[in-house]
Amino acid sequence: MAVILASERRSAKARVFLGLVYAILSLGGVTMVWPFLVMVASSLTGPYDYYRFSPLVRAVWDRDDRFLRGLSGYFSRFPSDVYPEAPAHWGSWLAVARDRAAGRTFAQGQLAGLGEPETASRWRRAAADYAAFNLEYDIRNSVCCFDPRDVAGFVRERYEERVRMTDPAGFRALSPRGRREAALERLNSEWLIRYASFFGIRMVAQQRAPLHHVGWDYPADDPKAETYQAFKQAYRELAFTAGCRSWAEAAGSATARREGEAWERFKAYVGQESPMTRTTPFLSRPLWLAYLRRPDVQASLGLPPERALTPADYARLAGQPCASFERLPFPPPEDAPPGLREAWGRFVREAYPRRLLRVRVTPERERAYQAYVERACRTVEAYTRLTGRPAASFGDIRLPAYDNSPLWRNFIPSLPVEALEVLSAEGEWQAFLLARYGSVEGVNRAYGWSLATLAEARLPFREALAVTFERRGWREFGSSVGANYRLVGEFLFLRGQAFGNTVLLVILSILATLTVNPLAAYALSRFGLRAAEKLLLFVLATMAFPTAVTAIPGFLLIRDLGLLNTFAALVMPTMASGLSIFVLKGFFDSLPRELYEAAQIDGAREWQIFLRITLPMTTPILAVNALNAFVHAYNSWEWALLVCQRQSHWTLAVWMYQMSQQLGDQPWAVMAGFVVVSIPTALVFVVCQKVILRGIVLPSMK
Repeated sequence: MAVILASERRSAKARVFLGLVYAILSLGGVTMVWPFLVMVASSLTGPYDYYRFSPLVRAVWDRDDRFLRGLSGYFSRFPSDVYPEAPAHWGSWLAVARDRAAGRTFAQGQLAGLGEPETASRWRRAAADYAAFNLEYDIRNSVCCFDPRDVAGFVRERYEERVRMTDPAGFRALSPRGRREAALERLNSEWLIRYASFFGIRMVAQQRAPLHHVGWDYPADDPKAETYQAFKQAYRELAFTAGCRSWAEAAGSATARREGEAWERFKAYVGQESPMTRTTPFLSRPLWLAYLRRPDVQASLGLPPERALTPADYARLAGQPCASFERLPFPPPEDAPPGLREAWGRFVREAYPRRLLRVRVTPERERAYQAYVERACRTVEAYTRLTGRPAASFGDIRLPAYDNSPLWRNFIPSLPVEALEVLSAEGEWQAFLLARYGSVEGVNRAYGWSLATLAEARLPFREALAVTFERRGWREFGSSVGANYRLVGEFLFLRGQAFGNTVLLVILSILATLTVNPLAAYALSRFGLRAAEKLLLFVLATMAFPTAVTAIPGFLLIRDLGLLNTFAALVMPTMASGLSIFVLKGFFDSLPRELYEAAQIDGAREWQIFLRITLPMTTPILAVNALNAFVHAYNSWEWALLVCQRQSHWTLAVWMYQMSQQLGDQPWAVMAGFVVVSIPTALVFVVCQKVILRGIVLPSMK
């Protein structure tokens, strides 16, 4: 019966009332849909724009935002060393994403040169040169802002290949799952760490290696460090760049020698297709600048220690112009003023990474090293224990050009700066430019720069980034959008038997619910048991206790029955539902007794009455019960994780929980997982909405 009669709906009060009702319903619909849209949009984001929590992905239509999003894939933080003109408060990508006006201005300024043919040509030349240089540069002195979603797949393929090389015939006989397990066992034996799966490998410690530290170097004979170097190498050879041929694909072998005509063609290909990669050379110029900014160093140079160093201050120290710190000469010229050269000497001996220093060995320096070792170790035996190198006497000890030992590192400060060769990406790049263009004037003509000396030359990151965005902006965006779902597919559907377990559990739970609850409710309603009311109260009392309270007793019962790590442990506790029995009994009580009497007169048995008369009339309610059983079985992970410790029995919900724990530093990927696992529930509700409404309305009408 309508609340408002048809004759009253034309009145002003009725229209206002109906308008308010529709407005409230619309608002309720928006509040339900909005969070889902935010979840879907968040699953398409990354570290740059995830924390906007917007229902739309701005980078889809905004070119400037798409450039900044792409830029975040190459640097873990905003690269203020590469873009010194950017706002000073830009540190994290969250700050960049929130500053939309400044971000738009910045992106337009970085991409403006692509619209000028002459400038764009120079940028492409610089980007191609950088790509050729980067591919040849020492991989150990490179940093990699890798995508964590690529780690598991790379390590798995690397160790599957090792297993195949060891036993080709046995490897071919294994199933894909067996190959993964064999590769994981090989990895655990080499790394001396027990990983339950490849998804547990993070590489975070390797990525955060303190390359700037004075005494740090990669540990020798470390298989994890070696894998990380190969991982970085794969990135700069386009192994993870969508739509590009990697070196392994171009050469037809991952172990092909990186030389010859094929290698030169590949370098040209990288320079054209994707000159900027996630693996970049470690820069030393920022270390020198940070040293000059130290208050004690500024005081020694005659500068006020309380004031920040400026390019004008450095120009006065060096006796030559310095337009910006981006062009800070590195290394400083040999004819620099004595004060600056002295500061440079202290920096090299005390603050520069030892792994980037090489001693120019002479007999005098070697004798000084032998004397130093003798003073430090006292005996040759102590030297042998410390270094693992046998020596008959201190005179047999040789001074290596480089040695990652405490003795060698502590000897460095005693040497004059002229005795040390300083290695750096900037120095290698300057040598590359000199070999290619012959002079600083040739570099200026090729790139449109105005360098006074080659020491001012910077690595053209910004040109390579702009050219890469011009060439691959949309492809990189599409690849980053799909990467979250690719990771979810690998995590949820390629591990164990999660999908099959979930389907089986849902089917068993629905069958059990549609069997136990109707039978119990029918017995309480049909046979007039004297204790029916007490039994019903007992059944309803189970709803008063939260799941956490019954978890421990339930676990102990399942354990005593010997049902741990079985599907029975998942299905049995949910077979009976107090709410379902209560609703079904009430509906059965409302059915006319004449139906049962007529059936009995016709000779129908009790089971025939139950199956042919009672159940067909309760189809909507049974559908709702089946839906509730589906939702509970599909989404429940706490109980499943408690009673099934074996991964072979885990369902999608349990794996989704594990994913949210293991990939907590990648919430955008976790959001993609939530979207995927919510699809079956959403489809069931959409398809069965009419049946659901009938099951909700029908009992109240009865």
